[in-house]
Amino acid sequence: MNVIIKVSMANYDAWKETFDNHAERATVCDESKTTVGKVDETSAIVMLYDVDMQKMQGLFGSEFMVLLIEKMEIVNDEMHSFTPLQP
Repeated sequence: MNVIIKVSMANYDAWKETFDNHAERATVCDESKTTVGKVDETSAIVMLYDVDMQKMQGLFGSEFMVLLIEKMEIVNDEMHSFTPLQP
């Protein structure tokens, strides 16, 4: 499944640095296709491809993520599945 997430945070730059260095994310999706689009200083759109939803739920429930979400004031505002357009 492919997933697009609208996410808010206290500071985009701090969040992006942590996001880019979170190696465990590669265990739940095809990291080579992950796309992040900065919307403004406190929000972004994230596109994840070939997501294992069960593993993703486990990752979001991990102690690391729970503490990170609290520290960086992360809110996943919306999450939708999508199918890429075919050329």
